[in-house]
This record gives sequence, structure tokens and C-alpha cells, in this order.
Amino acid sequence: MNILEIKKVSKKYGSLQILKDISFSVEEGETVVILGPSGSGKSTLLRCINNLEKINSGNIIINGENMIKRYKGSKPIYNSKEILKKINLYIGMVFQDFNLFPHLSVKENIVMSLIEVLKEDKNKAEKIAYELLEKMDLLNKANSYPCNLSGGQKQRVSIARCLAINPKIICMDEPTSALDPELIGEVLKVIKDLSKEKRTMVIVTHEIKFAEEVADRVIFMDEGKIIEQGKPYEIIRNPKNKRTREFLKRYIDVKEDKMEKLNINEVEPKEVLKFFEEISKIPRESGNEEKIKEYLVQFAKNRNLDVYEDKNYNVIIKKKASKGYETKEAIALQAHIDMVCEKREDIKHDFKKDPIILYKDNDYIRANGTSLGADNGIGVAQILAILDSDMINLPKIEAIFTVQEETTMIGAISIDLSKIESKKIISLDGGREGKILVGSANCLEWKARLKKEYEEVPKDYLCYELKYNNFKGGHSGGNIGDVKRGNPIKLGISILNKIKDVYIKEICGGSQVNVIPRDFSVKFFTKTEKIKNIEKMIEEQKEFYGNVNIEIKKCNEDKTVFSRDITNRIIDFIYNYENGVLEYVNNNIILSCNMAEVKEDDLYINIGYSTRANDLKLRDKYLERLEKLIKVNNLETYWNQELKGVEQDINNQLILKCNEVYNKLYKKNLEKMITQGVVEGGFFKEKIPDLEYVCIGPDTEDVHSPNERVSITSLQNTYKFLKELLSNL
Repeated sequence: MNILEIKKVSKKYGSLQILKDISFSVEEGETVVILGPSGSGKSTLLRCINNLEKINSGNIIINGENMIKRYKGSKPIYNSKEILKKINLYIGMVFQDFNLFPHLSVKENIVMSLIEVLKEDKNKAEKIAYELLEKMDLLNKANSYPCNLSGGQKQRVSIARCLAINPKIICMDEPTSALDPELIGEVLKVIKDLSKEKRTMVIVTHEIKFAEEVADRVIFMDEGKIIEQGKPYEIIRNPKNKRTREFLKRYIDVKEDKMEKLNINEVEPKEVLKFFEEISKIPRESGNEEKIKEYLVQFAKNRNLDVYEDKNYNVIIKKKASKGYETKEAIALQAHIDMVCEKREDIKHDFKKDPIILYKDNDYIRANGTSLGADNGIGVAQILAILDSDMINLPKIEAIFTVQEETTMIGAISIDLSKIESKKIISLDGGREGKILVGSANCLEWKARLKKEYEEVPKDYLCYELKYNNFKGGHSGGNIGDVKRGNPIKLGISILNKIKDVYIKEICGGSQVNVIPRDFSVKFFTKTEKIKNIEKMIEEQKEFYGNVNIEIKKCNEDKTVFSRDITNRIIDFIYNYENGVLEYVNNNIILSCNMAEVKEDDLYINIGYSTRANDLKLRDKYLERLEKLIKVNNLETYWNQELKGVEQDINNQLILKCNEVYNKLYKKNLEKMITQGVVEGGFFKEKIPDLEYVCIGPDTEDVHSPNERVSITSLQNTYKFLKELLSNL
């Protein structure tokens, strides 16, 4: 028996169509899970079923009762209050943000719904409340208030309150989205138990594995339409529609045939990948290097190698020359031990404790939805393999491991290199096989802010959210020349700048000042007639940038917004900020900028941005323009730093030797390269007079992003080159 029937339901907000001819039914005792990207209409559909939103066409039938009585022309006429009240009692709703009364205890939250909705007497209501709290394993929290509960406990109370009225259908809207990862399991267990009881449920969720376990049927929605529906295995593991497959790849891509866990015993160079796998299990986000420092120190002690460490967690390890190589000049190898930590929104990964599992994807090594840390973990691993080997004839090796290269450069700035004998440093921080770095950019990074000011928006304005995600992001130096990556902060603000008449309410985008942003969202008020123009601009952006998510939807928000002055200053600064590549020389980027992040705190809107330059005269001219833009918008710069570049030095003896060895191995010359990336050689050159410095490495792609990967073939070639080079210096 169908207890719920959705018949050709459509829903609009002004000119924006949210639901388009939705039809499906739910049998009594069936659990239906609705999947789909943000903005696909899933939550709106639940709100229509619960009569929290009015539909524009179609009908909703619950337990045989029609929500729409008839149509007057094209306008739906809802049924009588008595019928709608009956329908409302058939449905219970669990919201993602709990919706508990903060001034009532846990027990009172449940009792109140029974007294107010079902008119139960207080004694019976309390008895039911206690029974439900026991079922939810919350009996000991009966007299606690919501503020004293964890997120998981609040959601279980919310479910108990829903069950109190004994609804025929339970609707759940993202019941775990507001929870910390460790709290999700306890809520999902409760929902699974309800499914086993054959409760009729309609659940909107992003928890794909949970959907597989609990659903009798899965519906996939996109852009307000049902794309396909069927058994969980059919939709999740064998979707027929291309759009469904694209969506699910974000969640279950590790189960695709081409990608498997890396077996280091089957892939060369085994000795390098062994150490890369070991360090990938250790937390090493920039600024959190203590554990990896301890690992390196213990590595040295286990092999009776000389080791030095400092208070910032820099480490120097020395290995004596091989027999017959004692008279050769000592050589320093260098890598930084920290990494940039980025992940997809759907990935539950804690970089402070969770290991990074390595996967093999054809010729690449990658992680599952997080940055890999090959920048510069693969350099660290090569140095460790060199230090560990007794099979290679080597001069004395001085291994330098630095910290916070990705953020403050405090490692390179503070490290004491007075104990280093070598006048040559080979850095393993390169990202292109067959190329040798001979110069790197100077980098300036800033964080500026505007103090929040508020006002009431005019009455005829409505609230909308413009949201961008699934952009590539990447390294603000290495990837800045790829225009197809796009900058969602700039793209979103360009739309607001074009429609002019807006008030910003909330704004957030990007993650770190040295990362190209992957996402952006802004809530703003404007007039409804502006939306068609916005939708047109969104389609143009989608067409250019490909497989990205850009959407706009109507919001229900109070009308307190940033003042028109603050709104205009945010838009003017970001819109006029010169982003991307500004100058080339011989196809080399020599001046670029990155609009990196915009975030709010209680008092300020904070904006992070940077510039990289290989030509300081061009940089200084740009800085004059930037200073004018900052001044006209009255931004307060509250943090900045300068990271030194490496001046070009294309004819030092180390570069010439590197090219000689590489040419002998691969019958071609190394390509000399200047980069927009910042390496630590500029600081090392200040500490060691007449230092010869180069930087090499295998092909790494999309660093500083969840799509970061390193080529296995390229790693093999680079490590072979490194061993040959060290034996010939």
C-alpha cells in the first residue's frame, strides 16, 4: 500500500524553479533515501511533503488524504484546515539543525510536543518520553538542557520527539550534516534500528554507505528533477545516468576498477615508497611537525647516524661517505617535512590523527579525496632511501629537513647551517621531471580585513545564496597559469559586481593563502528581477569551466545585512584585485597574484591574497596599484609576510653537472626553469656564502588540492637520476 504519493509536484521561488514535475510513491514500511548535489531540491521536496512549503502544481497524497483539494485555473487550492491538520499528524520531521527548544530540558522537549500536538495528559506524556529516551540511550540526560548535549545526543532527542507523535511517515533532512565525524555513527545506528522496525522513512543524506545499508530504494535528484531511482545497488554501484555517476564519483571513487590500494612490494622504487608510506601515516600539516620530527630523529638513531634537531623541529642527519669516496666534497640533500592539508567536503578525514592511505591510479599515486603530501613527502622519502642504503657509493651526505615551508618558512629562516660542510644543496622539492629549477619567485602574502557594519535591507529585496564548489584549486604558484581552474571567489564577486544592487549577508571562500580556492558561497539580498541575469551568467561560467558546481537558490534569512558601504567595499576590492598571471617572459610566468580566501569572524570580514614575482621591478609597479586599491577601500592589513626567492644562477657547476649526468642517462638536456613557486634556497643562500643550489623532483600534479598525485614512472626516473648524480659528484 502506498502511504505517500508525490504526483507531478513543481515548486518555484519567484522565477527560480526548484522542483520540476516530481513523481514517486512510498510504500508503508519502506525506507527511501534521496541523494543529490546541494541545490538539487531535496530539502525543498521534504518541506513540501511536510507542508512547510507550498507547491505550485501537482499534488501530495498522504495516507489517502489529498493535500491539494482542487485547482482554480493554475493555482492550487489546499484542502481544509481539518484535513491538513490530519495530514500533519501523519508526518514527523527530523531537521539537520535539531530544532530543540533551548529553554526546555530534554524530557520537556518531548513532553511538550505530546501535550501541544496530541493533547496527552502530562503523566502519560512523561511516561512516553522516558520510554523513548531509554530507547535512544539518553535516559540519564532527561533533565539536561540542549546546550549541555553533544550534537549526536541532540539529534537523538530530535528523533525521539519525532517518534513521540507516532507518525506514519518520518522525514529526515540531512540528519548527520551538522555533526562532527565521530558523532555521526551513533545517529546512523538509531536510524538503522528504525528501518529494521519497518518504519516508513524518507531520508535526505550525503552518507552514501549508510544509504546502501538502510535504503529499500534510492532516488537521485539533480536540478529539481528525479534523474533515476531503484534499488541501492543499482543506483549507487551501477548507475545508468552519466550525471549520477559523476556525483557518486566524489564519494566512492576508490572503488572504481582503475584505483586500488598501493602495494609497495609491487611498485618501484620500493625503497622510496616504503618510506613515503611510513611518513604518510604521520600527521604533518604545516605547523604540526613534532611527530614527523620524532620519526626522523629515531630513524637516524636506529642507523647510528649523526642527527641534530632544533626547537622549531628542523632536523639535520649526516651519513659518512662510502669507502673510496671519503675525499669527495660533502653534498647536502634537502626537503621540507610539512604538507598542505586539503580535502573534499564529503571526506571525513582528520589530518591531526588520520593516516593518509596511498592508492595506485594507473601511473599515479594519490590519496582518497585528500591532498597526498607528495609535496614534499616524496622528496623526504627519496632522501631517507639514500640514507638507508648500503648499496650506493656516495660522498658524505648531509640531509636537511625543514618545517613550515608551506606557511611561514620559519624552518628555512631559523635553521642553523653552520654545521653543514657542503657548498652544494640539492633540493628534492621540484615538481617536474626533466626540469631543474634555477630561479624561484619572491612571494608576498597578506591578510586584510573590514570591520562589520550592519543595516536593514529594503523591504522589496529577497535573499539568495550563490554557491561554487568542485573547482580544481591547487598550488598558487605552480598552478596559477591554468585559467581553466578558475577562481570561484573572483567569479562569484564578478556576478555581484555586474548586478550592482545587492547587500551581502554572509560570505566565505577558499582555505589558505597559498592555495587557489576551490569553493565560495555568498548570501545576499537583491531584487527578484535580477535573478534571470544571474542564472545566465552562471550558465556562461559553467560552460567555460566544465565539471564544476555553481548554483543559486532562494534563502529564508532575516533582513540584517552588511551595510551598503561594506558590501560595496568587499565587492570593489575583490573584483578589482588583479588575479592570475600578470606577466610572462619566454613562456615563463614572472608575476602572478592569487585571491585566496575570504572568511568571517565575529567582528570582521577577512581577505587573504598574495603575489609572486621573479622580477622585483615589475612587482613593485604592481604593488603601487595594489596599495591604491587597498587605500580606496580602506582595508586594514593585519598580517603579512615576505618569502624570499632564488635569484637566477644558470651556470653554476652543480647545474652543469646535473645536466651532464641527466644527458648521459636519458640522452637529453635538463630544461632550466624559473618558477612561481617559493623554495627555501633563497634563505639558504643567505646562510652559506657561494652556495650552489638546485631543485629537482618527479612530476606531481594538482598539489595543494584533493586531486594531488605523483607519477610513478617519473619518480622512478628521478630517483635513478639522483643516485647516479650523487655517485658522480
